[in-house]
Amino acid sequence: METQVNDLNTKLSAIDKALAQAKARKAAKEGTPVEASDMSTKTKTKGPKVKVETADKVAAKLAKDAVRMARRQQLTLERTARREAKATERAQAKTPHMKKIEKAAAALPEMSNSMTLTFNEVTTNFSAEQINALALHLQHFNRVKATERALAQKIEAGQTVRLISGPTKYVGMMGTVAKAQRIRCFVEIPGFKKPVYLFTSDVEIVEEAMATGTEG
Repeated sequence: METQVNDLNTKLSAIDKALAQAKARKAAKEGTPVEASDMSTKTKTKGPKVKVETADKVAAKLAKDAVRMARRQQLTLERTARREAKATERAQAKTPHMKKIEKAAAALPEMSNSMTLTFNEVTTNFSAEQINALALHLQHFNRVKATERALAQKIEAGQTVRLISGPTKYVGMMGTVAKAQRIRCFVEIPGFKKPVYLFTSDVEIVEEAMATGTEG
């Protein structure tokens, strides 16, 4: 008898448990709360998750956005700088002759103060046509004088001479004639390893006393 009662209780418990589970599933679908007494076992109902951002996460996100914005601005500045550099290069490429003119100007010999004043006066007060005419006259004058010197003076080895024309970097310097030919000569200049090859008209003979500064 006791065994039958135990079996009946077990069956009733199983039925109650099944009813409670079915009721819980129905309640979960309908979204209604289920009392703990209606369930023989604990059943948890999960609701929708709500994403909550902490202050640290918000600060990190703002910092990341700021870095991204700074990087974007930096890229924009770099692109602008590259465009400007290319524009400058194109502008310079359009006037390559100016570089040649600047290089030629740097190789010109220096003028005295009085000659600089004369040059400035001529280039300021006269037209381009007259300046060109003056330059041609000066070239002709120099050629005449060079021819006269070449015909009149005789250059010999050992003489001290002063360079009055020829390569710009040597003009105004004095040296010693190492070898003399009919219209050419080699001049040794202190400070330079090799003799300078010149026309005889590029030099003028300097008296030994004037060259050493012993006279007077």
